[in-house]
Amino acid sequence: MEKQPADRLKAWHGEDWHTPKGRLIRDIVYAIDTGLITTVAFLAGVSALVQTNEKIVLAGVAQIAAGAIAIFFGAFISTKAQKDFFENQIKRERQEIEMMPEKETQEIREIFDEYGFDATEQEAAVRRITKNKELWLKFMVQEEIGISPSQIDNPLTIAGISSLSFLVGAFPAILPFVVLQDAGIALLTSAIAILSFLFVLGVWKTRLTRVPWLLSGVETLVIGGLSCGLGFLFGRVVQALIG
Repeated sequence: MEKQPADRLKAWHGEDWHTPKGRLIRDIVYAIDTGLITTVAFLAGVSALVQTNEKIVLAGVAQIAAGAIAIFFGAFISTKAQKDFFENQIKRERQEIEMMPEKETQEIREIFDEYGFDATEQEAAVRRITKNKELWLKFMVQEEIGISPSQIDNPLTIAGISSLSFLVGAFPAILPFVVLQDAGIALLTSAIAILSFLFVLGVWKTRLTRVPWLLSGVETLVIGGLSCGLGFLFGRVVQALIG
Protein backbone atom coordinates (compact mmCIF):
# COMPACT_ATOMS: atom_id res chain seq x y z
CA MET A 1 0.00 0.00 0.00
CA GLU A 2 1.34 3.43 -0.96
CA LYS A 3 2.10 5.70 1.95
CA GLN A 4 0.58 9.16 2.11
CA PRO A 5 2.89 12.19 2.72
CA ALA A 6 1.83 12.39 6.37
CA ASP A 7 2.62 8.70 6.91
CA ARG A 8 6.04 9.06 5.29
CA LEU A 9 6.92 12.10 7.38
CA LYS A 10 5.95 10.37 10.59
CA ALA A 11 7.81 7.20 9.61
CA TRP A 12 10.96 9.11 8.65
CA HIS A 13 11.04 11.51 11.59
CA GLY A 14 9.14 9.51 14.20
CA GLU A 15 7.06 12.42 15.48
CA ASP A 16 3.47 13.57 14.90
CA TRP A 17 4.42 17.24 14.64
CA HIS A 18 6.30 16.58 11.40
CA THR A 19 3.07 15.61 9.64
CA PRO A 20 0.96 18.10 7.66
CA LYS A 21 -1.60 17.94 10.47
CA GLY A 22 0.59 20.48 12.21
CA ARG A 23 -0.93 23.00 9.79
CA LEU A 24 -4.11 22.90 11.89
CA ILE A 25 -2.37 24.97 14.55
CA ARG A 26 -2.92 28.01 12.30
CA ASP A 27 -6.70 27.55 12.29
CA ILE A 28 -6.84 26.70 16.00
CA VAL A 29 -4.79 29.67 17.23
CA TYR A 30 -6.56 32.08 14.88
CA ALA A 31 -10.02 30.98 16.06
CA ILE A 32 -9.02 31.02 19.75
CA ASP A 33 -7.63 34.54 19.41
CA THR A 34 -10.79 35.66 17.60
CA GLY A 35 -12.92 34.22 20.40
CA LEU A 36 -10.87 36.07 23.00
CA ILE A 37 -10.85 39.45 21.26
CA THR A 38 -14.51 39.58 20.25
CA THR A 39 -15.70 38.41 23.65
CA VAL A 40 -13.47 40.86 25.53
CA ALA A 41 -14.64 43.77 23.36
CA PHE A 42 -18.28 42.80 23.82
CA LEU A 43 -18.04 42.32 27.59
CA ALA A 44 -16.10 45.55 28.04
CA GLY A 45 -18.96 47.48 26.46
CA VAL A 46 -21.86 45.53 27.92
CA SER A 47 -20.52 45.42 31.50
CA ALA A 48 -20.56 49.21 31.65
CA LEU A 49 -24.11 49.45 30.34
CA VAL A 50 -25.86 46.49 31.99
CA GLN A 51 -26.28 46.43 35.74
CA THR A 52 -26.72 42.73 36.48
CA ASN A 53 -24.30 39.89 35.75
CA GLU A 54 -27.16 37.64 34.67
CA LYS A 55 -27.93 39.96 31.76
CA ILE A 56 -24.23 40.33 30.95
CA VAL A 57 -23.82 36.57 30.81
CA LEU A 58 -26.99 36.16 28.72
CA ALA A 59 -25.81 38.79 26.24
CA GLY A 60 -22.31 37.29 26.24
CA VAL A 61 -23.58 33.79 25.52
CA ALA A 62 -25.66 35.13 22.62
CA GLN A 63 -22.61 36.93 21.21
CA ILE A 64 -20.40 33.87 21.62
CA ALA A 65 -22.98 31.61 19.96
CA ALA A 66 -23.31 34.02 17.04
CA GLY A 67 -19.53 34.22 16.73
CA ALA A 68 -19.11 30.44 16.79
CA ILE A 69 -21.76 30.04 14.08
CA ALA A 70 -20.18 32.78 11.96
CA ILE A 71 -16.69 31.29 12.19
CA PHE A 72 -18.06 27.80 11.44
CA PHE A 73 -19.65 28.86 8.17
CA GLY A 74 -16.80 31.24 7.33
CA ALA A 75 -14.24 28.46 7.74
CA PHE A 76 -16.45 26.03 5.83
CA ILE A 77 -16.94 28.35 2.85
CA SER A 78 -13.27 29.38 2.64
CA THR A 79 -11.98 25.81 2.99
CA LYS A 80 -14.48 24.54 0.42
CA ALA A 81 -13.41 27.27 -2.01
CA GLN A 82 -9.77 26.19 -1.60
CA LYS A 83 -10.74 22.52 -1.97
CA ASP A 84 -12.72 23.25 -5.16
CA PHE A 85 -9.77 25.19 -6.58
CA PHE A 86 -7.29 22.39 -5.84
CA GLU A 87 -9.58 19.73 -7.27
CA ASN A 88 -10.13 21.81 -10.41
CA GLN A 89 -6.38 22.14 -10.88
CA ILE A 90 -5.96 18.37 -10.50
CA LYS A 91 -8.77 17.76 -13.01
CA ARG A 92 -7.14 20.10 -15.51
CA GLU A 93 -3.78 18.37 -15.08
CA ARG A 94 -5.42 15.00 -15.68
CA GLN A 95 -6.94 16.31 -18.91
CA GLU A 96 -3.58 17.66 -20.07
CA ILE A 97 -1.95 14.27 -19.51
CA GLU A 98 -4.64 12.65 -21.65
CA MET A 99 -4.73 15.28 -24.40
CA MET A 100 -1.14 16.59 -24.46
CA PRO A 101 1.14 13.76 -23.26
CA GLU A 102 4.15 15.08 -25.22
CA LYS A 103 3.96 18.46 -23.52
CA GLU A 104 3.56 16.88 -20.08
CA THR A 105 6.45 14.50 -20.76
CA GLN A 106 8.68 17.43 -21.67
CA GLU A 107 7.68 19.14 -18.44
CA ILE A 108 8.93 16.09 -16.52
CA ARG A 109 12.30 16.44 -18.24
CA GLU A 110 12.43 20.14 -17.38
CA ILE A 111 11.62 19.46 -13.74
CA PHE A 112 14.41 16.89 -13.41
CA ASP A 113 16.75 19.16 -15.37
CA GLU A 114 16.25 21.80 -12.67
CA TYR A 115 17.26 19.19 -10.09
CA GLY A 116 20.51 18.58 -11.99
CA PHE A 117 19.69 15.24 -13.65
CA ASP A 118 21.45 14.61 -16.97
CA ALA A 119 19.62 13.60 -20.16
CA THR A 120 19.97 9.85 -19.54
CA GLU A 121 18.63 10.16 -15.99
CA GLN A 122 15.79 12.35 -17.21
CA GLU A 123 14.68 9.75 -19.73
CA ALA A 124 14.80 7.02 -17.08
CA ALA A 125 12.59 9.14 -14.84
CA VAL A 126 10.19 9.86 -17.71
CA ARG A 127 9.79 6.16 -18.48
CA ARG A 128 9.25 5.31 -14.85
CA ILE A 129 6.72 8.05 -14.16
CA THR A 130 4.68 7.85 -17.38
CA LYS A 131 4.32 4.08 -17.03
CA ASN A 132 1.54 4.66 -14.49
CA LYS A 133 -0.92 7.48 -15.22
CA GLU A 134 -1.94 7.89 -11.59
CA LEU A 135 1.69 8.22 -10.58
CA TRP A 136 2.18 10.59 -13.50
CA LEU A 137 -0.75 12.72 -12.34
CA LYS A 138 0.46 12.73 -8.75
CA PHE A 139 3.96 13.76 -9.80
CA MET A 140 2.74 16.62 -12.00
CA VAL A 141 0.28 17.88 -9.41
CA GLN A 142 2.95 18.00 -6.71
CA GLU A 143 5.92 19.17 -8.78
CA GLU A 144 4.33 21.42 -11.38
CA ILE A 145 1.49 23.14 -9.55
CA GLY A 146 2.61 22.49 -5.97
CA ILE A 147 -0.46 20.73 -4.61
CA SER A 148 -0.14 17.85 -2.18
CA PRO A 149 -3.14 15.62 -1.36
CA SER A 150 -2.59 16.46 2.32
CA GLN A 151 -3.35 20.12 1.55
CA ILE A 152 -6.92 19.35 0.54
CA ASP A 153 -8.72 19.79 3.84
CA ASN A 154 -12.22 18.60 4.68
CA PRO A 155 -14.40 21.74 4.99
CA LEU A 156 -16.55 20.26 7.75
CA THR A 157 -13.51 19.24 9.77
CA ILE A 158 -11.87 22.67 9.54
CA ALA A 159 -15.19 24.40 10.26
CA GLY A 160 -15.78 22.25 13.34
CA ILE A 161 -12.25 22.73 14.68
CA SER A 162 -12.40 26.50 14.10
CA SER A 163 -15.80 26.85 15.77
CA LEU A 164 -14.75 24.76 18.77
CA SER A 165 -11.51 26.75 19.08
CA PHE A 166 -13.53 29.98 19.07
CA LEU A 167 -15.57 28.67 21.99
CA VAL A 168 -12.39 27.66 23.83
CA GLY A 169 -11.08 31.21 23.40
CA ALA A 170 -14.30 32.81 24.60
CA PHE A 171 -14.58 30.59 27.70
CA PRO A 172 -11.95 32.22 29.97
CA ALA A 173 -13.34 35.67 29.10
CA ILE A 174 -16.93 34.98 30.13
CA LEU A 175 -16.43 32.44 32.94
CA PRO A 176 -15.72 35.06 35.67
CA PHE A 177 -19.07 36.72 34.91
CA VAL A 178 -20.76 33.39 35.51
CA VAL A 179 -19.21 32.73 38.93
CA LEU A 180 -18.81 36.29 40.28
CA GLN A 181 -21.57 38.78 41.08
CA ASP A 182 -19.68 42.08 40.89
CA ALA A 183 -19.22 43.12 37.25
CA GLY A 184 -16.07 45.14 37.96
CA ILE A 185 -14.36 42.30 39.79
CA ALA A 186 -15.54 39.86 37.12
CA LEU A 187 -14.01 42.03 34.39
CA LEU A 188 -10.68 42.24 36.24
CA THR A 189 -10.72 38.48 36.85
CA SER A 190 -11.55 37.93 33.20
CA ALA A 191 -8.48 39.95 32.19
CA ILE A 192 -6.25 37.90 34.48
CA ALA A 193 -7.77 34.65 33.22
CA ILE A 194 -7.23 35.70 29.61
CA LEU A 195 -3.57 36.61 30.16
CA SER A 196 -2.94 33.31 31.94
CA PHE A 197 -4.73 31.43 29.19
CA LEU A 198 -2.65 33.16 26.50
CA PHE A 199 0.58 32.10 28.19
CA VAL A 200 -0.63 28.51 28.49
CA LEU A 201 -1.68 28.59 24.82
CA GLY A 202 1.81 29.74 23.85
CA VAL A 203 3.37 26.92 25.83
CA TRP A 204 0.96 24.39 24.27
CA LYS A 205 1.96 25.52 20.76
CA THR A 206 5.50 24.33 21.38
CA ARG A 207 4.28 20.73 21.04
CA LEU A 208 4.15 21.44 17.31
CA THR A 209 6.33 24.49 16.73
CA ARG A 210 9.26 23.21 18.88
CA VAL A 211 10.02 26.82 19.87
CA PRO A 212 11.37 27.21 23.46
CA TRP A 213 8.32 27.11 25.74
CA LEU A 214 9.09 30.31 27.64
CA LEU A 215 9.68 32.31 24.47
CA SER A 216 6.50 30.99 22.88
CA GLY A 217 4.47 31.62 26.03
CA VAL A 218 5.67 35.20 26.43
CA GLU A 219 5.28 35.93 22.71
CA THR A 220 1.69 34.68 22.66
CA LEU A 221 0.96 36.52 25.91
CA VAL A 222 2.29 39.84 24.57
CA ILE A 223 0.71 39.67 21.11
CA GLY A 224 -2.58 38.21 22.35
CA GLY A 225 -2.66 40.59 25.30
CA LEU A 226 -2.16 43.55 22.96
CA SER A 227 -4.96 42.41 20.66
CA CYS A 228 -7.30 41.79 23.61
CA GLY A 229 -6.35 45.16 25.07
CA LEU A 230 -7.30 46.85 21.82
CA GLY A 231 -10.55 44.88 21.83
CA PHE A 232 -11.24 46.04 25.40
CA LEU A 233 -10.47 49.63 24.42
CA PHE A 234 -12.81 49.37 21.44
CA GLY A 235 -15.56 48.07 23.71
CA ARG A 236 -15.08 51.00 26.09
CA VAL A 237 -15.12 53.50 23.23
CA VAL A 238 -18.39 52.07 21.93
CA GLN A 239 -19.80 52.17 25.46
CA ALA A 240 -18.78 55.83 25.85
CA LEU A 241 -20.36 56.77 22.53
CA ILE A 242 -23.61 55.00 23.37
CA GLY A 243 -23.66 56.24 26.95
